[in-house]
Amino acid sequence: MAAHLAQGLAACDVETHVITRQTQPPVATRERIGRIEVRRIQPAGRLKGAGLRALPALVYYLVKLVVMLIVESASFDVIIISGMKIIPLAAVPVCRLMGKKCVIRVESPFEIIEPISAESLGTMGAIGRVLPRVLRKMQLLVLNRADAVIAISADMVGVLSGCGLPRGRIAAIPNAIDLSRFRSLPADQRASLRLALGILPGRTMVLYTGRLSRAKGVEMLLDVWRDLVASHPDLLLVMVGSGRGSWDDCEDQVVAYVHTHSLTDSVVLAGQSDRVHEYVQAADLFVSPSDYEGFGLAIVEALAGAVPVVSTAVGIAPQILQHNVNGFLCPPKNRRALADALELAVQQRDRWTEIGRLGREAAQEFDLPRVSARYADLVCRLSGRQPTSAAVS
Repeated sequence: MAAHLAQGLAACDVETHVITRQTQPPVATRERIGRIEVRRIQPAGRLKGAGLRALPALVYYLVKLVVMLIVESASFDVIIISGMKIIPLAAVPVCRLMGKKCVIRVESPFEIIEPISAESLGTMGAIGRVLPRVLRKMQLLVLNRADAVIAISADMVGVLSGCGLPRGRIAAIPNAIDLSRFRSLPADQRASLRLALGILPGRTMVLYTGRLSRAKGVEMLLDVWRDLVASHPDLLLVMVGSGRGSWDDCEDQVVAYVHTHSLTDSVVLAGQSDRVHEYVQAADLFVSPSDYEGFGLAIVEALAGAVPVVSTAVGIAPQILQHNVNGFLCPPKNRRALADALELAVQQRDRWTEIGRLGREAAQEFDLPRVSARYADLVCRLSGRQPTSAAVS
């Protein structure tokens, strides 16, 4: 998402540079991607879940970032920080010191509610009971020192307001998608695509895309699916994604459940894929059973593809879905409610084309150029000048 928004800002004639961590395996430390100059600094690799072992690497990264921002402060006007975890603790004070404007884009309520992941806390022993409280106080301090904080959904506005942040400094700007990529296909192209993806004629494809993790509600979905497919044997659940890298990975449990409950004919585990838009274009119905979401990009992608959506009322879903009008809503963590919503959606098959059309209309506000223009307007307002330069870290 940060990459999309950076390119979108550049398209709005805002000179944009990206600073990020190096990947593992490493790639170029400096390169130009489209209109964006990208720099990658050490340390590389995954730090989440490493607990105190990650502390030296994080300190090293923050020190390098601080030095870079101070040395190059004349080259930028605004810093946009994508994520609330650690970087704001260093970048916001630098902005105050150098007289620069600073924006924090909070990606999830759990960045504030859970400043250190449960996976990491489990490795910290006694210090793990104290450190989250200290870190949360520091986060709240820098949040209140930022010039603007971007909330990607109404849920996030509520979380930030609950932290005492003045409403005037909360910028409600959603995540963005490429509507030209996520779109419906003509019937003949869609039929060919379904065959290419292994979806046999006569099956009704229900799609889930996202992590195979407990917080995404996938275990509850499979429990509901076992009963649903007994009444509607033509249904085929296609799950695109992996649990790899998630602190609450449940991929092994998902695989085991499918096999032990004889669901192999009605559930396809497609794994990680870079063809998500094709799965969306092939789907008849989309389901999102998440316990919580900061936003819920997969829902918007499905709506953009004119696919009817069944979703728990988390993240962006209750803002854009009207139950049984342009989609179907149910409370999170409620098995019976999810089962009822899926059953209702299946019973409304004859309305799916119309529901999908209304969903596509609702997705228009998330088109990348439109959202990027709102970021550009925010940058201009903060800098008090015409778009010149923004750094995204």
